[in-house]
Amino acid sequence: MPQYTLTQSVKTLEKLFENNIDSEQKIKALKWEDLKQFSPVEKSFIMDLKEAVAKKNVIGFLAGKEETERPTIKSQ
Repeated sequence: MPQYTLTQSVKTLEKLFENNIDSEQKIKALKWEDLKQFSPVEKSFIMDLKEAVAKKNVIGFLAGKEETERPTIKSQ
């Protein structure tokens, strides 16, 4: 997964919100074809964000961490 600058990330998130894409459900439903008003870098960010939302790893994604395996939680 490419690393995005803070400026790129914030700009793309602002554009998403301006286009009323403001919930996990809406992000999960996005397709590449739905993103005509976004630049190629923004589209890549959005698709990576969509994957992070699906994996429930948004903070790791925004921190630039690539998740290879989901951590397991052991019950006591």
